[in-house]
Amino acid sequence: MLLRIIPFEIRKLFEQPMILIFFIVSLLLNTIYIATAGLDQPYLNYIQETEVKTGTLITSEFREKLSNQSASKKQQRLLTETAELENVFQHYSTEAMGQEMIDFFEIQGSVAKKMERKYEKLTPVVHELAEEQAALELGAAGETMGVFTFIRNQLFRLILGESLIFALLLGLYGSTSERLTKTDVLVMTSKTGRKTQVSKYVASLILALLFYVVMVMLTFGIFNHAHHTGTLWKTSVSTQFHLNVYFPQLLEIPFIPWEPMTLLNYTILSIVLGGLLIILCHGFNFLVGLWTDHLFRGFIVFIVIYVVLLGLEQIINQLGWWNMHSLLMWHPISLWKIQGYWFTEMGPYATIPWQESIAMVVNIFLLSIGGILTSKFYSTKEVK
Repeated sequence: MLLRIIPFEIRKLFEQPMILIFFIVSLLLNTIYIATAGLDQPYLNYIQETEVKTGTLITSEFREKLSNQSASKKQQRLLTETAELENVFQHYSTEAMGQEMIDFFEIQGSVAKKMERKYEKLTPVVHELAEEQAALELGAAGETMGVFTFIRNQLFRLILGESLIFALLLGLYGSTSERLTKTDVLVMTSKTGRKTQVSKYVASLILALLFYVVMVMLTFGIFNHAHHTGTLWKTSVSTQFHLNVYFPQLLEIPFIPWEPMTLLNYTILSIVLGGLLIILCHGFNFLVGLWTDHLFRGFIVFIVIYVVLLGLEQIINQLGWWNMHSLLMWHPISLWKIQGYWFTEMGPYATIPWQESIAMVVNIFLLSIGGILTSKFYSTKEVK
């Protein structure tokens, strides 16, 4: 019976004009963002045309072939940008990088010990990157940092942010819609009627994920049409043209994921993990809606939790409570904030390898427990 209701619940959601408006506004915003990206497309085109003749690895042979190409400003720029590059991972010390991170952020106590062990585990990855000569991959040369950062840490972050807002609001609306339409007394007074909340959860989750998938496909489709990146998607994210930058103080280190990845691999993994975050945030707000039984009250509760966690994070950072800081990094809001560092060593934001992925699975498990407890509460809750 519940399965038969799901299509009707999805249709009810689609009938809400705000859903279509939100989708159109988001897609329009993404299109404007892409159009004003400021990427040097002529230079990207030149590099892609040139690497057919020179190859994609920066070696002495590459420089010789590039020198023999027709002289131009773009050729001179590329010669300059590739003049003194070497395989930086050949003798790279992850232990030294870990100590630099600990000293830079003044990490203390047991967290510092965990960080040391984390960076020791990164050594085999660096050896693999050295063997693959990932650091010598051409990419987009001097434009690589701008293009990679725009794709993984700006454009994708925008898509994920829009999808999370949509999922959060849809989660709240899905669990409080009967109250809004004044039909809760008719529907929720029977055991069968209350079970329809399961159908509402599934329907709103399907719509939230559908929004995310379509937004990813259309936005990246528009980006690829506007900016012909071509073979850039096959470039290692660990090319030495691409760095990991930690703020608010400026610390630049090589971009080292826990597994060698191309830009395409990294983007796909980010999209998958982003999907799990959407499932998590949608489910959390759906439960908040059930407990508060009101869309506006549920929204206020979420805002309060969000503000409290952000404030707590600032206080903990100011006081240097690193044990508390490392625990807070497992929270969904923190996971979203550090999206630009996913799958890397993540500096002060992680104490174990692949922490963002493990944290997401743990949070979904906790959400499942919360769902079970809420279902028991909701089955005996009075409808006012």
